[in-house]
Amino acid sequence: MTETTAAPKAKKTTKSKPKAASAKAAPKAAAAKKKTPIEVASGIISELTRTNFEETVETAKAVMKSGDIKAAVELQNEFLRAVFKRNLDAAREINEITVSAVREAVAPYAEKVNDAFDKLRAA
Repeated sequence: MTETTAAPKAKKTTKSKPKAASAKAAPKAAAAKKKTPIEVASGIISELTRTNFEETVETAKAVMKSGDIKAAVELQNEFLRAVFKRNLDAAREINEITVSAVREAVAPYAEKVNDAFDKLRAA
């Protein structure tokens, strides 16, 4: 009995032990590490916000130090292009995550609806 209680404690504290664990414990560990679509999208938004803020501060400092209107406008134009591209890329990525999550959620229901229509057509 002491052997069975010692094994789970070792499994929780070390990462190399789950290989020796039972087949039922491995999927739980893998599922716990997998992020949900909301967590992934939240991470993308957090990173985007942080990056945009940092670059805004850097660009503002560079514009103030430029001393030339033309250079300041060029800096701002480069910044706006970069922000627009980064935001658009993030929006596309979030859109892909959303579409994938919706398809996963709806798949069982879509299958049942298709089966029901097939039965109606056959009748």
